[in-house]
Order: sequence, then C-alpha cells, then structure tokens
Amino acid sequence: MSRSARRLLLLFAACMVVVLVLLPVEQGARWGEVAAALGLLFGAGGGLASTARAGSERRGVSIASLAALLIAIALLRDGVGANAGFGPLIFLPVLWAALERRRGELLLVLVGVACVYFLPLLLSGDHYPVSTWRGGTLMLVVSAAVGFAIIGLVDHVREEGSRSLAILDAMSEGFALTRDGEIVQVNPALCAITGFRADELLGQRPPFAFWPPGSHEANAATLKRIVDAGGGAFGIELVRADGTLFPAEISAIPTDIGDESRCFLNTVRDVTELRHHEAAQRRHAEQLAAITDVIREIGHCDPLEARPTICRTALALCDGAHAVSLWELEDHGALITTATLPETTAPYRVEAHARDHGAHVVMTTGQPLFVPDARESPHCDRRIIELLGAASVLFMPIADRTGVRGALAVSWPAARAEATDGDLLLVGVLAGEAAIAMQRADLLGRLDELTRTDELTGLPNRRAWDELLTHELALTERHGGAVSVAMLDLDFFKRYNDEHGHLAGDRLLRAAAAAWQSMLRTTDILARWGGEEFALMLPGCDGAGAAALIERLRGTLPDGVTFSAGVATSDGRTAPRALVDAADQALYLAKAGGRDRVVVG
Repeated sequence: MSRSARRLLLLFAACMVVVLVLLPVEQGARWGEVAAALGLLFGAGGGLASTARAGSERRGVSIASLAALLIAIALLRDGVGANAGFGPLIFLPVLWAALERRRGELLLVLVGVACVYFLPLLLSGDHYPVSTWRGGTLMLVVSAAVGFAIIGLVDHVREEGSRSLAILDAMSEGFALTRDGEIVQVNPALCAITGFRADELLGQRPPFAFWPPGSHEANAATLKRIVDAGGGAFGIELVRADGTLFPAEISAIPTDIGDESRCFLNTVRDVTELRHHEAAQRRHAEQLAAITDVIREIGHCDPLEARPTICRTALALCDGAHAVSLWELEDHGALITTATLPETTAPYRVEAHARDHGAHVVMTTGQPLFVPDARESPHCDRRIIELLGAASVLFMPIADRTGVRGALAVSWPAARAEATDGDLLLVGVLAGEAAIAMQRADLLGRLDELTRTDELTGLPNRRAWDELLTHELALTERHGGAVSVAMLDLDFFKRYNDEHGHLAGDRLLRAAAAAWQSMLRTTDILARWGGEEFALMLPGCDGAGAAALIERLRGTLPDGVTFSAGVATSDGRTAPRALVDAADQALYLAKAGGRDRVVVG
C-alpha cells in the first residue's frame, strides 16, 4: 500500500467519523437511505483498503468501491437533503483516483459525480431547487480540475523520483536510504559492492548483513554516534555475501522525506583500490627513501670497503633475505666472490665452463634473473646453495657504461614465487651504484698500488718497503726468529750508463729485478730503494743464511755486471730505520773492500 493510499484511507476514516457526528437528528430524514449510505460508505472503505494492498490486481474491486462511495454520497444527499453539507464528500473518490494515478477510474468518478448531481434533477426536477444545477456543474468542473491537477503533480513527483533513482542507479557509489534504522531503498551499485540482492537488503535493521560477524558491537556504537551527531563520514570494514572483507567509507546525510521519520541517505564507497593505491604510494615513498639511503651509503663509504658495503646494503634492502654475494670474473673467465654476507673463510668459485650459473647468465645478458627453486635450478651451484640454505635467489648484473663488472646474488631461505617489483627496483638501483663504487674502488686501488710500486721495475717502492718492513719486524718480535735485510748496489752502474746509454741502464735495472725475483722465496721481499740500489727482506733468515742466498744471485746479471751487498739481521726488536742503516753500513764496507762481494754486519 502506497503512503498516499494510507493517508487517503485515514482521511476517509476521519470523514466517516465526521459524517456520523454531523448526521441530523431532526424529523424528516430518510433513515433507510442514510443507513444504506453508511453501509455503502464502510463497504467502499474496506474495498478501497483491499485494493490499496493488492495494487492493480483488483481493479474491478476498486471501481466497484468507488461506485459504492458515489452511491452512498448520493443517498446521503437524498436522505438528509441536498443542502445538508455532505456534498464535499464527492472529493473523496476524486482524490483517491487522482492520487493513485488511475485516469480511467477518475473519468468514471467524474461521470459518477455528474450522475450524483444531475440525475436527481433529471428524474425529479421539482424535488431539488434550480440552483442545484449551478452547484452541480461547478462541483463537476472543480472535481475534474482537482483530479487532473493532482494526477499531474503526482506524475511530476514520480518522474522526479524516477530521475533521482536513475541517477542513483547509474552511479558507481552505493546508496542506501534508511528510515528509523531500516533500509528502505538501495541502488544497484550497493548490491554490486556488497554482493547482496536488493530484496535481501531492503527491510534490514542493524546488525546489517554486510557487517562482519565480529564487529557488530563496534559498528553499532559507530552507527549510534553518527545518528546522534546528525550524520557524518566514517571508515568501516564490511563483508560481502561471499564472505570476503573489504574496506569502505560511508557518508551519512540526514534527509527529510516529509513523514517525520529519521532518515539518512548513506553513500557507500568500496575503497579497496584506494587503500591499495595509498599502500603503493607509501611503498613508493619508502623505496625513494631507501634509494636515497643506498646512494648515500655507497657514495660515502670507504672505497676499500665498497664491496662489503654493497652486500650489507643489499641485505638490508630485501625483506627476508639472509645472504648476499658479489661475483666478479677472474682473468681466465671463472667467477669468484669478492665479498659475501655472511662472510666466508674462503671465496666461492664457479668455473668458466659453468655458463648456466646465474652470475654468468646475467653478466652475459645484462638482465636480472630470479630463480624461485634454487636447489633444482641449473642456474645455481648446489654446493653453495646447500651451504647457504637458500631456497630462492635473485641475480642482478652490476654494469655501467663501460660494460658489466659483476653480479649481485641475493638469496632467501624461504621459497618465493617471484621477485617483487620493490626488490627488483631497489637491487637494480643498488647494482647501478655498486658499479660506480666498484669502479672508484678499483681506480683508487690501482692509484694506491702505483704509489707503492716502482714504475720502472714493478717492484715495491721505498714507501711500500717501509710498511712491509715494519709489519715483518712486528711479526718476528711476536713469534720469535730472525729477519735479515740486505742492501744491494750494482757495481759501476754510472759507467755502464755512460757507455751504453740510459735506456740500456733502465733495461739492466729491469733485468736485475726480474732475475733476482725469480730466484727468491715467495716470502722474500725485493724492493727498489733508489737509483741502482735495491733492498731485500729475508724473513726467517739469519746473517749466514742471507749471505748464502745472496751468493746464489751472482751471475744472473747481463753483460758481466756485478753487485755488492750488505746484510744486517734482527730479532724484531730493532727499529726499521736502524736495521736499514746497519745493512747500508755493511754495503759501504763491501764497496770499500773492492765491490762484487757480500758483507754481513
């Protein structure tokens, strides 16, 4: 039953009460007609009530009820007199037909109005005054005007309502109209968002079907707060018909629909994508911060510590990772780790022919490679994987404009189906910075080596000699034993230069360095002291042993060139400078004694 129909029935009932109160009690009324009219009035009311509940399915009952109502009004007018004041009751059937937008029934009612007013005049012209014609015509015209005007208004209101519903139906946001806590209207978007049909939602009261079972109490408190505040916006977690949870934002706006009920128009938005976007933005911000940290960490680290720093940074960047290794190529094409985390006692090696190894692959292709099952993949060395306890590995090439310099391997103890975009991005940025850092470290290493190496002979220079001697003396003092130092000087080198030229002199120095170096132990250190003078450090060797070893060096120089040598020995407690001075003094004695000899100081 429509709200307008209910209101009209209430009006009808009120009119019935008024009719009973206003019935005249004086003599002359035709009480039989009055009683019949009252019976028809109540019967018509019942019939209209039944058709209001049944809708258009009982159109015949509605027409019969309206006819009975018109007949009752005619009987009342005839039973108590046309001037008794019951004429306005004629608007009841007009209003009913007009509010229900039943144009056909309205036309029938207007015919009935004409019959009520004009048929008695036609049948008995003397019984009613002539002025009744005028009143009947006016009543018929007014009834028609009122009826069709009301139909027009109702059509307009319903058209606006339909347009509003169409707009709501077309919107992607869900809408629900609640009256006194009950859902009375929903749009298709809300059904799509929640997965519930409209008939499942209409008529529901809290707790609603889309409230998760464990949140009824909290949601009820939120709902009460919003209602008490007269509306507002709030975030909430809802559940779909299939049981999946999703975040939502609801905006409740108080709405007046004219019946004094407390209504709210509730806008429901599924913010799952928004939350994902916000999470992605947070991850992006975190990645930017991490990239900044990578650039700062790698860019400001000690060049000699660049490779370990790269490993530490990679491990910190990748969630859940437990091991990192930095692979570089050796001269013969094999791979070797130059830094690992956790640190290992010896580097890992992969031979040059193992071309399927992940480090070889990424250094060849220049593209990252993710291995989800490291234990069964040909891209991983099973021995290394078992030592590390790795399940999945990401190989990332380390390259710059000059080419690929190495590969970074990050491993996880738990298997992963794929590498995340964040891991690929951050490790890729780290690899780019690592290439720069490794290049800088190598350049500085070569520069440091140049500052410690004699350019002509390739031997350690005086600076390197000082460091090596200091270190060896400390070891000798700590562990016991002896260390000997010899100063070697080519005899008559100036004359050789004058006779053969300076280029030949340079060749002689290089030949002497190479010849002597080839005959020394791996623990012995030969350095160029300056000019034609060389320094020789012999760990674990006393004076006699040093002299015997130096004697074996004779005859190794070209063009019959000879050399003189002075030897000094220490137990480690002699200052480096003092030990060298002692050997130099012995050399002076050897040269003063005729050259081409060894003197032990």
